[in-house]
Amino acid sequence: MKNSLEEFSNTLKDFQSILLTTRFGSKNDFLTRENQTPITHVKEKVLSAELSFLYTNYSTLLILPHIHINTFFSLHPKLHIFGKGTAMTKKHNPWKDGKVVIGHSFNASSKKIWADTTQEHTPIYVTDIEGNFIQLTPTINLFFKLLIELCISYNENRDKEPKCGSHTNLWDLHREEVVSPYFANRIKHLVSPYEAFLITAVFTQA
Repeated sequence: MKNSLEEFSNTLKDFQSILLTTRFGSKNDFLTRENQTPITHVKEKVLSAELSFLYTNYSTLLILPHIHINTFFSLHPKLHIFGKGTAMTKKHNPWKDGKVVIGHSFNASSKKIWADTTQEHTPIYVTDIEGNFIQLTPTINLFFKLLIELCISYNENRDKEPKCGSHTNLWDLHREEVVSPYFANRIKHLVSPYEAFLITAVFTQA
């Protein structure tokens, strides 16, 4: 487990560095936490070693063009109150079967990104339109390595981007027709062809 966390630590440092050297870097993205009191639980839920390390050491709010990584606070079940007077309440519980939602893909069939806190190395899953779990990566470390490749893929195709202020459709086309195949080619050395197909769809397709 020690070697696994050391590798994950190095990947997160690389990811933070990439964010600062690409268009996605800003002073508010993926900050290192100053108060590093260990975060090991969410109420009665026990975090995996990797998630504990992630949330202990980083403030994780991050918005990429097609992937959002949520903050630690999003892991807490809560009630949402809508309206006034006869207000409606809606329960929000990001936990299911030992998995917790750590982010979202704005993909029509695979929106929630789940981390499995019960398995070694914290595999990552997505849910399909029917709510079935599909494994995206066998480790959270690989998931962040893929995010690094995603940032690089966008950055190395900036010269092909639509002009600032262009219609959303043009940006969607750029993501799907330029960034997506570039990203798929970059991750060939990290995953199998089948995995690459799914990952590319979740990370870059509508």
